[in-house]
Amino acid sequence: MKRLSPVTLIVLSATALVGGCVAPARSLDQIRPGMSRQEVQSMIGQPQTVAHSPGKECAYYTLLKDFWSRVPWSVSDRYYVCYDADRVEAFGKVDGPSPE
Repeated sequence: MKRLSPVTLIVLSATALVGGCVAPARSLDQIRPGMSRQEVQSMIGQPQTVAHSPGKECAYYTLLKDFWSRVPWSVSDRYYVCYDADRVEAFGKVDGPSPE
């Protein structure tokens, strides 16, 4: 049996780690106001971070850009999904308009 070099193991580990943390940005196109938290998470997975404020919760995701929008220094964007009473109230790109 052939052994993998340490460099190969590091590259494979990093690829698996990055691949497990992000979803394609096209998944955000399917989100609609009024959807439940479970519906959103079934489409784009668990959020990276969650911010709480009275009566509202915003989840933040890192999603991959489509292939033609990628450049070596930027292959993903950050998005938010804000919930009120466990239903989607607002969503969009973090760099875009902020949720109210």
